Amino acid sequence: MYINNIKFARNNQQQKGVLDLKKLSRVQEIDDYTGEIDYELTGFVDKLNRPTLSLRVYGTIHTLCQNCLQPMDVAIDNTSKITVFFSEEDLDAALFADAGSGVEDGVVAEEEFDVMQLVEDEIIMLLPYATKHETCVGMSYADKAENPFEVLKKII
Repeated sequence: MYINNIKFARNNQQQKGVLDLKKLSRVQEIDDYTGEIDYELTGFVDKLNRPTLSLRVYGTIHTLCQNCLQPMDVAIDNTSKITVFFSEEDLDAALFADAGSGVEDGVVAEEEFDVMQLVEDEIIMLLPYATKHETCVGMSYADKAENPFEVLKKII
């Protein structure tokens, strides 16, 4: 889905949708994530009259615990404010300016701005580094495993 991000923001447009994680190739390159993620993209003009996009991404990601390898769910819910700039120079100046610029994130104005890529980028940034249960069913790193040679000694 492509939009003109300047017109989208200035006309206060909205777009909602649901994405299947299995169909997002870059997400699948990271790990075998499953689930559906909802997104809401809203355009508006900020107090400095800059076109801005608000992107909310939320849902549940199904994955495996990296400790016990049992299935687990990870809930995500994040809203990002993305300011649209007319040139790379303006974008760079705002992003590297002091905290008073009010810019959290930014993109360059495009007539064919790829919404799905923006949403997938946001999902990738929200993915946990290493998913773990708070308490695992299996062994933890602190548990001592029985020495395999001692087990063999008992068998023989």
